[in-house]
Amino acid sequence: MSTRTFDRRFRELASTSPTTGRTRARLLVSLPLLTTESMTSVADRLSYASPAAFTAALLHTFGTPSFRLG
Repeated sequence: MSTRTFDRRFRELASTSPTTGRTRARLLVSLPLLTTESMTSVADRLSYASPAAFTAALLHTFGTPSFRLG
């Protein structure tokens, strides 16, 4: 499948771009980690450039800069 076809099909199924979908998936994986690890540690584990970049992604995606579950 070509990149263009993948992009088009992903958008049809997910109503978002593959890049946005990947970012959201990374952030969803981070939520349980934040119950036991620091923002810095989670940002590092998920390969964000910095804790600030991770916090900005959380804010942009979920409307809040941090989560504390449990």
